[in-house]
Amino acid sequence: MIHIITNHHQTPRWLPTQATYLARYTNQAYKVHCGITEFPEETCLNELISRYDVLKSYEFHKLEGVENNHGTKLGYLADLVTTEEMNGEAPLVFLDPDAFPIQQRWDEFVTSEFNRHPALAISREENPEPLLADDYKPYPHPCFFATTLNFWKEHKLSWEIDPDRGADCAGQVLKKWFDSSKHTWSRLLRTNCYDLHPLNYGVYGNMIYHHGSGNRPVYDSIDIWSRPALARKYGVSMDLHFPELLDFNQGVSDLVFEAINTNSNFIKMYFCGEERE
Repeated sequence: MIHIITNHHQTPRWLPTQATYLARYTNQAYKVHCGITEFPEETCLNELISRYDVLKSYEFHKLEGVENNHGTKLGYLADLVTTEEMNGEAPLVFLDPDAFPIQQRWDEFVTSEFNRHPALAISREENPEPLLADDYKPYPHPCFFATTLNFWKEHKLSWEIDPDRGADCAGQVLKKWFDSSKHTWSRLLRTNCYDLHPLNYGVYGNMIYHHGSGNRPVYDSIDIWSRPALARKYGVSMDLHFPELLDFNQGVSDLVFEAINTNSNFIKMYFCGEERE
């Protein structure tokens, strides 16, 4: 049994999409432990569950009492799984709400990688993150991270952050743990043959899709630092001086989201250049 942890915050729009792709491409038995917070309406989730059979593999946990921090919520769900599941060799997979597999046998590839490395993760090395200390790079990103229950539990791993050193993303402190412990992790790198954005709409290892900014404003550090003149003048507050950037990015994001949900071959054909299935 594969245990998948994900957290959907404020919007359920990615739930049917993620669940559909997981059902389509996962061959082994799996269970999704899904955190939900600040959904707009109580009835919204119930309506989705009754409408989409693929959501039957999801076990929902309301996390209103958990600190409103992505890493903390993931850690809370991981504690639930490692407490309840007795098979310590079972795979434990963390997924962002806007991330999911796009290849058959992705789960078999993950478990086979455990013969070489105790963990496998997306590494977004296309994102320069100049304000982040170099010793935090590259780091395993929580949009996709896989290990075993035993490895996560026995080493007391977590998604904590270290904002005092500019490490404000879950995964950067985890990278330092891997360095100090001499354990290794296998990196999934971006394999797009075509990019609409240097960071969003990414395919990694030709296996996992990560939309990026799926449930927050479509604005990341790469939107700043890839525009040097504006970055020097406005820095991280560029969005306040160039709000049209966010509007345009959101429009592109919505367009891609619609294409993904109306054409099951869109990701593979548009971003990977592959034939239809």
